[in-house]
Amino acid sequence: MRRLIREISSFLGEPEPYEIERKYLIEYPDTEWLKKIPNCEKVQIIQTYLRSDDSEEVRVRQRGADGHFIFTQTIKRKISDIKRLEIERRLTETEYLEFLMNADTTKRQIRKDRYCLAYNNQYFEIDVYPFWSKIAIAEIELNSEDAEVSFPEQIKVIREVTKEEAFKNASLAGETDLTKYEK
Repeated sequence: MRRLIREISSFLGEPEPYEIERKYLIEYPDTEWLKKIPNCEKVQIIQTYLRSDDSEEVRVRQRGADGHFIFTQTIKRKISDIKRLEIERRLTETEYLEFLMNADTTKRQIRKDRYCLAYNNQYFEIDVYPFWSKIAIAEIELNSEDAEVSFPEQIKVIREVTKEEAFKNASLAGETDLTKYEK
């Protein structure tokens, strides 16, 4: 619902919404369990970072399932460790392909399966990457910076990594040895 409100606000030209989220390193989840949950949806994501200045992060994303995708451009500006200004807009496939010509060649594309899960009135995004077999990342979007987080008992949290630059997708895209995090 919050994503829908953000998208409508953006379309109407309202002040830009803030993204407040916490990020956790978790043990590799039981994906079969996730697939069986009625309120959990799996999507495939390909994320490409574009050349930009240091004050913002710019990416384009292909997101979808079963051969049906939507394309978006996202610009993020840091406000605090867990709060960012996020400007997102939908792209046509042609626009998306044009933006790929401006890819930051110092970073790889990030490919991941994302499991979107509603649990206990909270919205989780669990990202499973092809380069990890023991760990994954769980993000939760919050209404406020001090909101409590409650995980399903099937999700085993290793630690919070919200403030750790190494676990941001943009950093993972620039890393040469991604297996080092599993050691």
